[in-house]
Order: sequence, then C-alpha cells, then structure tokens
Amino acid sequence: MVCRIETHGFKNRSRNFIVGLIFLLVVLQPALPLSPNNDEINSLTTRLVDDMAKSGKKTVAVVDFTTLNGDVIELGRFLAEEFSVALAQKANGFDVIDRTYLKAILQEHKLASSGIIDPLTARKLGQIAGVEAIVTGSITPLGDSVRLSVKVLDTGTAKVIGAATGDIPKTKAIEELLSKNIRGGENQPSGTSESTSPPNPAPAGSPGRQVEDNDFLFNLRGCFRSGNNVACQGSITNKASVRRQLFLETISDVLDDLGNQYQYPSIQLGAQGQSQWLEPDLPMNFFIGSKAVNPEARVINIILAYRFLQQTPYITSNQLKVTFRGIPIQRR
Repeated sequence: MVCRIETHGFKNRSRNFIVGLIFLLVVLQPALPLSPNNDEINSLTTRLVDDMAKSGKKTVAVVDFTTLNGDVIELGRFLAEEFSVALAQKANGFDVIDRTYLKAILQEHKLASSGIIDPLTARKLGQIAGVEAIVTGSITPLGDSVRLSVKVLDTGTAKVIGAATGDIPKTKAIEELLSKNIRGGENQPSGTSESTSPPNPAPAGSPGRQVEDNDFLFNLRGCFRSGNNVACQGSITNKASVRRQLFLETISDVLDDLGNQYQYPSIQLGAQGQSQWLEPDLPMNFFIGSKAVNPEARVINIILAYRFLQQTPYITSNQLKVTFRGIPIQRR
C-alpha cells in the first residue's frame, strides 16, 4: 500500500506567505525613521569625531536637540539618541556618557534645562556629570527636508569646538516626530529634569516677556539663578522681509527689585559672539548673564541695547533699547 502525501497546497501557502511578507516589508520600510537618516547622521558624526579628537576632550554627552525656539520635540530626542549611538561606535580616544545615566544625574541634582545650553548650564553639566564636552543641535524644517545643525561645546568655556550641518529628508515618519512636543512624564527629554520649560513661566505674550521693536521680536523665556549668578535666555526673530545683522551691546543694564544695578553683563547671540545675521522669520537664541547678583533679589529687569545693519535698502541704526520688566528669578 502506497501512502501519498499531498504537498501542493502546502507549497502554495508557503509561497504566498513569503510573498506577503516581502510585500509588507516593502510597504512598511519607508515608515521606519532610521532608513533615510543613517547616511547623513554617519557623515555628520564622522566630522564631529574628528573635531573631538583634535580638541583632546575625553568624555562627551549628547543632550536633546531643539528647535530654533529652544523647544524640545520628539524628533530632537530621537536624533540625540541616534547621534549618541553613532558617536559611541566611532569614538576615537574619548568616551560617550550614556544618556539614561546623564538624565538620572541631572534629575538627582535638580538641574533643569529648557533646551538651550548657555555657558552656566554647560559648566554645571560638566561639573555634575563629569563630561568635558556636550553635543547639542538644532532642527529646522525647510521644504522637503529638515536642516540639522550640530555643535560640540567645551563645558569649561561653552565655546564651540566642533560643528557640522546637514539635511535629512522629510519622510512621513520624520514629519510625525516633528509634530510631537515633549510634555513631562514618560515624554520627558533626556538631559532635563521635570520640565522642558522653566517652572511656572508667564504666558509667551505676557507683558515684560515679549517685545517687538524695529521689526525684531525679542522673546525672553526666563531668568535662572545658579549661586550668585543669574542667566537669562530668550530668542530674537527678524520680522523684516530681508536678512539683517544684529549687534547686542555690552552696555546693556540688569537691575533687580532691590534697586541694584549690574552693568556690562555677559551677552551671547547664537552659537558665539554678540553679532549675527538673522534670516527673516528664523528665531535665534540669545543669552544674557550677570555675576554677583544679590541673593535676596527675586525679580530682574533688563535693558537690552542693540544696533542693526540692513543692506537692501541700506540702513544702519543708532543704538536702540528694549526693556524686559518684572522677570522672576527662578532657581535651577
């Protein structure tokens, strides 16, 4: 007696399963956020590794990337994770601090970061986490791509010791990550404590926080105390239709609610220096800090002096001033 086993149907079902699996992989593959970014991330990482090697720094940490407004979004956290892994794989003579460990250390010391790494924050990060350099970045949507600007900061001086820029294709997955803000809880960005914003901030358009002058929008996010030093962070947006060069003056004044005046504060516009060309409608971060501020002071007022240059039509301004009043001094 011969027993015949019919395998025809089984083979057909196996073939159909394999074809279906391949189809799903092809269809779903564009949705994976890693695919379109690997080449650009690897290219930028290689340049940063070279800069790190030349600087002689031995430890580096990657904090969440932000928008030009200083906001942390899901894409910024994702890109920071990708760069952290890529740097660890290519590290040459330096170590990369694990981002989970970094977050735990910062939360333990209650060090909040609003997404902007100013000189005081950079030094504090270096002291607490034991890192000599910080990788930070900004993301800007531009048409069909996202411009990624990455910088390496010396934690001792907050000076830029390495930089690279590149463009990432704006896939559907990237657009979804762009649209997601991080707001506390499990969406808390690594490298910050309980919030991506200062505690109890005033609304964005409230008096004293936002001033528009000569088609520049000055937005002050908050002022923070670290010891006897007070650092204020904000952004400036060129609302004119042409690019203009902005100069922030060191003769700006800082006054507290006790009547004390602090002249010649430290000022930084953009990555470094006090002067930058501002493109229309693209905010640029600024920092202003004062030392030896009275420990009893609770509120600060800032008179920010500036000049600007415009080439088409040619305009060069005299010294101008904007005032931020009644800004509470918050503790990190």
